[in-house]
Amino acid sequence: MDALDALLGAEKNVEKDVYIKRLDVHFKIKALDGQTINKLRDAATHYVGKGAKRRAEFNDEEFKASIISAACVNLDFGNRKLLDKYGAKDANDCVYKALLAGEVMLLHEEVLRLSGFDEDDDEELEEVKN
Repeated sequence: MDALDALLGAEKNVEKDVYIKRLDVHFKIKALDGQTINKLRDAATHYVGKGAKRRAEFNDEEFKASIISAACVNLDFGNRKLLDKYGAKDANDCVYKALLAGEVMLLHEEVLRLSGFDEDDDEELEEVKN
C-alpha cells in the first residue's frame, strides 16, 4: 500500500478506553487533530507585560486539562453537577479537582499517543506540551 492509499483509507475518528482504577471506570477518549491541539495551546498561552517587555507565558496545567476535557467522549467535565460537587469554575478546573495527579497525567499522555505522538518519542511529546 502506498501513502495515498493509506491516507484515503485512514480513519481520523480514533477512540480508546482508558481505565481509571480508583474510580473503576473507563474514560472514552478520542484523538485530537493538530488544529485542535494548536487552539488549546494558544488558549493556554497568556501574555504579560507591555511593549518590548511583553512575553508569552504558557500554562501547562491549563493545557493538559483542556486536552483531557476536549478528548473525553463519555464525560463532560463542564457538567453543572460536577462543577458544583468539586467547586470548579469551569471544565478545565474540574479536571484537576475531580482527578488525582496521576490520573490527569495518564489521560493526557494517552490522548497525545492516540493523536499520533509516539510514546517512544519523548522529545516530540515534550514539544507538544510546550
